[in-house]
Amino acid sequence: MRIISRLLGFGLLSILVLLVMSCESTKPTTSEFGSPNRVRGAVLAKPESRQIVHFTDSTAEYTTSRSELATAFIREFGDGTVIDKIQVRKAPVDAGGPVTYYLIGMGLRSGSFRAMALPLTSGGDDTYYLRPGAERYILSSVGCPACYFNFDNGRIVGAICSENAPGSHCDLKVEVNNSLFTAR
Repeated sequence: MRIISRLLGFGLLSILVLLVMSCESTKPTTSEFGSPNRVRGAVLAKPESRQIVHFTDSTAEYTTSRSELATAFIREFGDGTVIDKIQVRKAPVDAGGPVTYYLIGMGLRSGSFRAMALPLTSGGDDTYYLRPGAERYILSSVGCPACYFNFDNGRIVGAICSENAPGSHCDLKVEVNNSLFTAR
């Protein structure tokens, strides 16, 4: 009986040692100075691209809801612009040129027209994504009821005012990246 209890105790002790060893392997590693190897400050890896739309034979199915997109655009503007229209539009291209789609949010700020366009990246299966590094094209109107993006072979190159009234114009500003869906 005594031998059985010793063997049972030894077996339980072995299991306990194995459990402790497996838990120890999940501890963070340390450098030779004893501090954890953690990255401090800005995160090195950019957030993943966000799926926006999937095109079927007859429609565009938004995989991110339009209300979520409008909220993200309002936050991205950050200046009181209220976005009330979201669309994905194909940019005009020369024959045989690569197809480019833009996610566009339109609205008003203090009664003036505002819009922002962001190029989408193809996932290869009629699904389009927004990259965090995608540039932002921002339109602001001065006296124009609406502004339109001016394209050249699929790229936004300027802005056009919907009316030719004296003193009215549209300003285009290009930013090198976006934070539409990054945590703030």
